[in-house]
Amino acid sequence: MNQLNDQSHNPFFSILGSAISQCPNFDSKMNYLLESRKIFLFNQVLQQQIQFIKDQNSQFDKQCIQPQKKQRRKATQISKLYKCTQCEKSYGSEASLNLHSKLKHPTIESESKTQIEQSFQI
Repeated sequence: MNQLNDQSHNPFFSILGSAISQCPNFDSKMNYLLESRKIFLFNQVLQQQIQFIKDQNSQFDKQCIQPQKKQRRKATQISKLYKCTQCEKSYGSEASLNLHSKLKHPTIESESKTQIEQSFQI
């Protein structure tokens, strides 16, 4: 470890010694390798802190944003393919037509049920 701190034994400094000595503001007493490691580690810590803040921010956004309500279609936007045979009203789904039949025409439906039940009796 002492070899890394000692610039005379470090191969990096021996190869680039003349180029480094010509650099402006070069300080021979400063350990640039150690300084670069410090800067690298400091940047890693900063990146972790930034990621942590981003994660907190996204969680906060998820909590604050309320889901939008589903917008209902207007009656004019629904294609009404199912028509009632009794009153000629039209509906967008078969389930709506069946509900209408049960509510508005109960006697007709009950008569048809009794006819069906009688046809299945042996």
